[in-house]
Amino acid sequence: TLRAIESDKKNLFKDKFLALPCNIKILYETEEECGSHSLVEQILQNQKFFNDVNCVVITDVINPATGYPGLTTSLRGITQLEVTIDASPIATLDPQTALYKLLATLIKEDHSLAIDLIADADILITEEERIGFSHVPTSINLLRNSAGLLPETILIVPTEITSILEAQLRKSSVNAKPGHRIAGSIIFGRAGARIRFNLCSNPEALQLKLLEFFKKNNPFNLKITVRRFAEDSKFTSFDLILASSTKDPHSGVNGGPFPVAELQLARMIDRLIKSDGSLPPEIQKVCGATFDKSIIETCSLFVDEDETVQLFEDSSAKAIVEIRLAPGNKEKKAENALKEYLQENLPKDYKIKMKSDRGASPWITPITHPIFPVALEALEIGYGRKACIYGCGGSIPFVAKLTDAIPGTQPLCLGPYDPDSRMHEPGESLSLVDLLGCTRSILHLMARINKVFQR
Repeated sequence: TLRAIESDKKNLFKDKFLALPCNIKILYETEEECGSHSLVEQILQNQKFFNDVNCVVITDVINPATGYPGLTTSLRGITQLEVTIDASPIATLDPQTALYKLLATLIKEDHSLAIDLIADADILITEEERIGFSHVPTSINLLRNSAGLLPETILIVPTEITSILEAQLRKSSVNAKPGHRIAGSIIFGRAGARIRFNLCSNPEALQLKLLEFFKKNNPFNLKITVRRFAEDSKFTSFDLILASSTKDPHSGVNGGPFPVAELQLARMIDRLIKSDGSLPPEIQKVCGATFDKSIIETCSLFVDEDETVQLFEDSSAKAIVEIRLAPGNKEKKAENALKEYLQENLPKDYKIKMKSDRGASPWITPITHPIFPVALEALEIGYGRKACIYGCGGSIPFVAKLTDAIPGTQPLCLGPYDPDSRMHEPGESLSLVDLLGCTRSILHLMARINKVFQR
């Protein structure tokens, strides 16, 4: 109907058309999940279509709580690599163990990101932002529950709302996943490895010593299971299983304030097995001194929700390394920093292959643009309660690329999601309170848009 009015040769309704409160342009963007690679080219090829765009409404973020609207002003970016390790003929350790030792270097003792070139680029939050975070309508229990954390799992940041939100929204964080397990942007709540020893005469004593050792090296109190696995009589094998969460939370929305089971598993194996293949004295004593090297190898495990396990069909040493990039970082610079760090920390006598999987730059905006008070007003009317300034730890490549391609355009990120929706996770849902609130807010925003953008 609108197109028919605009195209009317007699211009009978032209004045009425121009008097309408909003002109909506729709762009179907189908590459968001893989980096929006052709978005800028599309915009440049259709500049006339975009010339008079004033602001863009993006509805792919989360609210702080069900029915509580947030206006997102920052997004983390992402860089992700597929990493494969091969051993030379003279290598002491098997490739999977070498991979675990490499992954262990990605985090510091406090589980923070060890790649300084990335971590130091994070823009520090201001005191004003810190105060704003303290007023976000959420709770520690809600933030823990949205990640599905086990009651005993200890956070890697102080147990206060401001610190949790800062780690979730404004700090770069690292995640690792088994390379042969197909998954989206999630952090596996469980991780496991099979550790094969040369035949031990007292496997029960070895099992107890291993459990004792791993508990001593468990600073964030993850659930630990050490289970005997009966196989070829030449080996004594145990499955080490760690659990931090009852589900697999989204690495962007939830990642940052809690420990990643796969990385803690890597650190435990790194401390158990030295670079020369030797073991801590208390473990070696139980193993006996029959063999020059007690450890034969480690193998990555697929750990299901009920903690049943299986080996991957492909036994090669492969991992997905993902870093959520806080505002202040640049995608390509961060990717290069990650590649250089992995190469520099690779154990000797091993080769590494790195394949870029996906990437996106972070985004942050001040709230000085005159559209923000109007948007906050629309959210308050739409939801029936005051909106807060919020952020999202996830990545929307569309946003940063859009602002680069159409300078002066102001993105408005509004959330139809709530923390219970399991956004981009298995079992995703949508709260009608937030869906309807977001819809009403957009309608009120459209009705008020001419307050800011006069034609």
